[in-house]
Amino acid sequence: MDNKEIDLHGLNESEMAVRQGAPCTIEVQGRTYRVRQISNAVRRRISDLEKEAFYLEKKAEGGLTLKEAKRIDKKIRTLHSKTAAYYLLGNWAIFLRPLWSLRWRLLDLKDSEVTCSINAMGANNRDVDFFLANWQITKAQLALSTRLVGKGIEQYEARMESAEGMLKEDASTTKQGSK
Repeated sequence: MDNKEIDLHGLNESEMAVRQGAPCTIEVQGRTYRVRQISNAVRRRISDLEKEAFYLEKKAEGGLTLKEAKRIDKKIRTLHSKTAAYYLLGNWAIFLRPLWSLRWRLLDLKDSEVTCSINAMGANNRDVDFFLANWQITKAQLALSTRLVGKGIEQYEARMESAEGMLKEDASTTKQGSK
């Protein structure tokens, strides 16, 4: 085997690891991190963090005191460390909150490259694809059920219009008959 073939083989394996996402191990700044595949419960907590950051960002656009601005900035800046800690600990982050708290604080002391690499691998998780597929199925079922309800409402409205038309017809014939 030639050195070029070995390098290409190693390159292909690296590419597959990047595309595959969690669970995997990554090396950043000389340390190895094991990114776990996370459950729906952990994903909900990550989603809650993102929503909180979005809300705080919108709130920061208004007039704030210096103390409020510092508090909001601190919360937004720790978002990436907290998310990375969830990806590293998986379900243990839920059951052992002090461990999660310690982990994200240690990650917060590190360079942004560490949290960015961990979050990129965690977000590239195959479970996300299943969640999106399930969401598409749910949306299709919801569209079907609302379409049936919509048809029922349309039929009800048509019957009501017909009944109103009949009442108007009856009222007009009685007026003509009494003249």
